[in-house]
Amino acid sequence: MYDYHALYDQYRPLLFSIAYRMLGLSQDAEDIVQDVFVALQQQNSCELINIKAYLCKLVTNRCLNELKSSRKAKTTYIGPWLPEPIVTAVEGNPEEAFELKDDIAYAYLVVMQRLTPMERAVFVLRETLGFAFEEIGEWIGKSEVNCRQLFSRGKRKLDTKNNDAGVPISPLKPEFQALSASFSAAFRAGDIAAIVELLSEDAILLTDGGGKVRAAINPITGRNRVQALLTYSISNYLREGTIKKVVANGYDSFMVMFDGKPFAVYSLALNPDGSAISRVYVMMNPDKLQSAARLLERQS
Repeated sequence: MYDYHALYDQYRPLLFSIAYRMLGLSQDAEDIVQDVFVALQQQNSCELINIKAYLCKLVTNRCLNELKSSRKAKTTYIGPWLPEPIVTAVEGNPEEAFELKDDIAYAYLVVMQRLTPMERAVFVLRETLGFAFEEIGEWIGKSEVNCRQLFSRGKRKLDTKNNDAGVPISPLKPEFQALSASFSAAFRAGDIAAIVELLSEDAILLTDGGGKVRAAINPITGRNRVQALLTYSISNYLREGTIKKVVANGYDSFMVMFDGKPFAVYSLALNPDGSAISRVYVMMNPDKLQSAARLLERQS
């Protein structure tokens, strides 16, 4: 008989990583992991030969079902749909008290939305976590050849030369932290001129309010238009809110707070040569700021 507590401690980080990368929502990912372990305890699991493979299969297929069922909801979503950032540290509270951590770059999660559920499953399991195509095929009911085809198709969709050259799918360069820190400092100081110098000419700003708060429902394209929106936002934030440094998805970022509660988390992406900020992602949907809210509650 398995020690289910030990199995949970051992495999939860891996399973959460799979689910979060596929869904882009931390609480949904955690719910799926919890459900999988409940299902495991209700089966005659002592007969399983490879418990790790079995758990990965369960999580992957539950995520596929979730993605298929949520497809319609996304088509009626108000404004851009952005993944939920995972906030693990807040300025003034240096200890990382929130347990659900993930160091995948936020911009990577955003562009993953281009893939179909099946392409995303294969891409996440292969490219991000290094599983073999044969293994993946057994989990999702596809042949090894089909998995290779799905992977190649997903790769083409994520090819920056043919799609979005402003967001490269590659490891972040060391200069990211420096540019991010400069952007954050300029934002907090209300230094619009400094912010403009950090933005690429084709910069795009996307805000996800989910219809819950006032936010731009279309992408803001071009440095001048991004500057105009940031000028308005910063004026409002500095007058009524507080801006704090945070760690989001393993990288330095910042968060706007009103009355001690999270209001917006800003995440950034660089252009391919790492010389400027090409994308500004602003999460304002309160339903997707729960990791930050829970972290603040735990540290209060």
